[in-house]
Amino acid sequence: MTITCPECAHVNPEASEFCDVCGSELPKTSVAPAPIPDTIIIESPIATPEPYFSIPDPIPEPYIPPTPYPPATSSSTARLVAKKQGVSTPEFDLESSNIIGKFDPDMGPVEVDLEDFPGSDTISRQHAEVYLEGDQWKIKDLGSTNGAFIKRVGQARFGARITTPETLNSGDEIAFGKVNFIFKSP
Repeated sequence: MTITCPECAHVNPEASEFCDVCGSELPKTSVAPAPIPDTIIIESPIATPEPYFSIPDPIPEPYIPPTPYPPATSSSTARLVAKKQGVSTPEFDLESSNIIGKFDPDMGPVEVDLEDFPGSDTISRQHAEVYLEGDQWKIKDLGSTNGAFIKRVGQARFGARITTPETLNSGDEIAFGKVNFIFKSP
């Protein structure tokens, strides 16, 4: 038994839910194909009958939803570049909010996972957050055991442990425990 498409008249196998030709949803019950006329009227004795068939409507184009545009922020090129050479992930592209830490089965993944970095024993599960606020990148410690520190561009040493959110500038060096990165932004 077959199912005839009500849109294009294509005959589909019985188990089909959608037409093989036009993609229309097929009725749940079988629809008999259009009958072929028993008689063909010939207007002249010389004319030969044409085979009976119908031309289906053009196949509609499938609907493709528009691609959403990413939010317009200056975060598209901000990143953390590892100071140590030869690490498994030499840099991390930053989103508008990024938790830095280590994966934990109870708390789940983090955006910047430092598990495989040398010195990762000084990294808390949720160590710090680097985030975009307005058009400024900021960093805050999330109560980590070994702290987060910033060495500003042109300074010789790291400042005191971060206790309140701090603004980041491109080129600042950040230490999460004993794992160091350079912050790069446009």
